[in-house]
Amino acid sequence: MVVEKTQNRIKCDASGCKNLSEYVIINKKFVFDGSVFLCANCLSLLYGEIGKFFTPKNVKPIFKVGGKDGKIK
Repeated sequence: MVVEKTQNRIKCDASGCKNLSEYVIINKKFVFDGSVFLCANCLSLLYGEIGKFFTPKNVKPIFKVGGKDGKIK
């Protein structure tokens, strides 16, 4: 899946929203076009809802805890 800005003037696909879309979520795994067009407000709300289920994790720890005393190096 890819999120891109769109130049098309298409109505937002979110139910009840009457704004024009600014972003498109493209899914190229389907035979048919699986694009979803969203305005900035709906994309922001979607981002907030997704954040309730998925939390970003650090790749590497910021501090190393070492030794028997557990002090930060």
